[in-house]
Amino acid sequence: MITDTFPKKNHNCGALRKCHVGERVVLCGWAQKLRKFSTELIFLPIRDSYGTTQLVYNAAKSKNSVNSNEDDDGLLEKLTGLPVESIICVEGIVVERSKENYNEHMPTGEIEVQIDKLYCLNPAKPLPFYPTDKKLINEEVRLRNRCIDLRRDIMQKNLRTRSRVSSIIHNFLDNEGFVEVETPLLFKSTPEGAREFIVPTRTIGSFYALPQSPQQYKQLLIAGGIDKYYQIAKCFRDEDLRADRQPEFTQIDLEMSFVTAADVTSLIERLMVRIWKDIVGIELIPNKSFPRISYQDAMRRFGTDKPDTRYELEISDISNYLSDILDQSKSKVECLVIKKGGTFTGAEIKSIEQLANQSLNQGKKPDSSLLNFVKIKENNINTWISKANVIRQSTNATSMQEEITKELNVEIGDLVVVSKSDARLSGVNWTTIGRIRTNAANLLRSKGLIQFKPSLSNFLWVEQFPLFTRDQDTGLLTSTHHPFTSPEPGDINLLFDNPELVRGQHYDLVLDGVEIGGGSIRVHSFELQQDILENILKIKDIKQAGFQHLIDALGSGCPPHGGIALGFDRLMSVILRTESIRDVIAFPKNGTGNDLCVGSPSFISKERIRLDYGIQLLSSSFDENQ
Repeated sequence: MITDTFPKKNHNCGALRKCHVGERVVLCGWAQKLRKFSTELIFLPIRDSYGTTQLVYNAAKSKNSVNSNEDDDGLLEKLTGLPVESIICVEGIVVERSKENYNEHMPTGEIEVQIDKLYCLNPAKPLPFYPTDKKLINEEVRLRNRCIDLRRDIMQKNLRTRSRVSSIIHNFLDNEGFVEVETPLLFKSTPEGAREFIVPTRTIGSFYALPQSPQQYKQLLIAGGIDKYYQIAKCFRDEDLRADRQPEFTQIDLEMSFVTAADVTSLIERLMVRIWKDIVGIELIPNKSFPRISYQDAMRRFGTDKPDTRYELEISDISNYLSDILDQSKSKVECLVIKKGGTFTGAEIKSIEQLANQSLNQGKKPDSSLLNFVKIKENNINTWISKANVIRQSTNATSMQEEITKELNVEIGDLVVVSKSDARLSGVNWTTIGRIRTNAANLLRSKGLIQFKPSLSNFLWVEQFPLFTRDQDTGLLTSTHHPFTSPEPGDINLLFDNPELVRGQHYDLVLDGVEIGGGSIRVHSFELQQDILENILKIKDIKQAGFQHLIDALGSGCPPHGGIALGFDRLMSVILRTESIRDVIAFPKNGTGNDLCVGSPSFISKERIRLDYGIQLLSSSFDENQ
């Protein structure tokens, strides 16, 4: 029988201990699966957001309870007819379990509650899965039934930890003198960056765009006298999805006046020290700066701009040995010596290569590489170069085999990866051999052949990125990050004569091979900003492109400034070691951008789109009823 009248709870389900023995308590929560030993003895766990307490129905003790005015048969009937995950309220006395029945895996494992009253507040229907199921059902079912999935202990932990980290961030930045400012979510369309989400208005032909970041607004705030700005911001990008991306995501966004890059990175280091101490339980050295590496060195040594430095596996460029077959202005040859990689099977090597190519195809266009894999054995330690098609035609390399082998420290049992690629590519995130490095390290680790340094403490700043990257399709220069990044002071003289050599004052924070965030010192001169937009990026109509308001703000007397944005979802995923950022977001989109819980995005009738927004759908395949 359902009731809307019930007593107020006086404890949560994770609070009771031996010190509460003898107290009368009221608990509310979800009924879990009961264990019926007989009609005289029944155990029922009750769970809420804070923990689980075991309830016990003992017929003999229930009859003797002075507090019970509910007949015993009625209580028994309620218990045995209770569906799992029903919402209940119970009253009873806290009793100590017998020593042999202590449950050391439960904080409440030394006690149980002898119940004498039970109120069924909302019986549950049969569910597609249960929060306490030991075998995890597939993600699609969990996303479709997210309210059930969120009841799982791990999801409760993830969201509560996320809330704690958010509180730490707010307190830290408040104490540093930052002002929290909310910026609009209805922005305007701009030509830079990823594809946008467009929002139609009732003014025909007029559209908003959801912001990819608050970048322009926060620069306007600096020009408006907000010396230190921050917010936990919602951002939107209509791009291809994968495990670490969502079309709607959250970032820790901040901007500061009169700062250098060192000021911004120092602030973030102190914030990470605080979070790691309070949440992760790792004491980072508080006054020691995180290591730094230039973009060029990161790509040269690791084949990526977000290197995982938990293991030593570096790439070597041997182009200088190949002058007889190689134009070093156009091509380069790199080697990766994988210690103990000779144990890899042919299928494993093929898988490593396929994974590298699949990963690269999800991002920017990969470099066009020629690859060879050579296992080093006793019979080819002195002739392995002849087995690598990429370099076997080089008489220089063949004659200097011993020197190359020594320089690379090639030994029997190694796997040597030889890669020939375009030396002119700039601004890429990965090379093929860089992906192979990561995949090979993971395989070595799974076989117990390599030890990674402890996770969650290998922070790294990557800096001095190329300010511009040439688009491989159009041949035009584009901003490597965004058009508001200031060039390195020493490179300004190259800006209009050789812009591809200009480095930006940009910095990315990387942890264990994952990019946590990125920022830069901004262009604060309206003349320089206008020149970059018009003469380098070839945006001729600045007003039409949506940048005039920023140019005007810079020209009104804008302080030098810089900032950073940290991916909050990704940061939480790293801290909690989840496989996907979907596991740290309450209501995420799936791999195709759909919210399966509420059924978004949804179709709108052609008539409504036409009448309300003046938009005529051209696709004949559109079905508003699907």
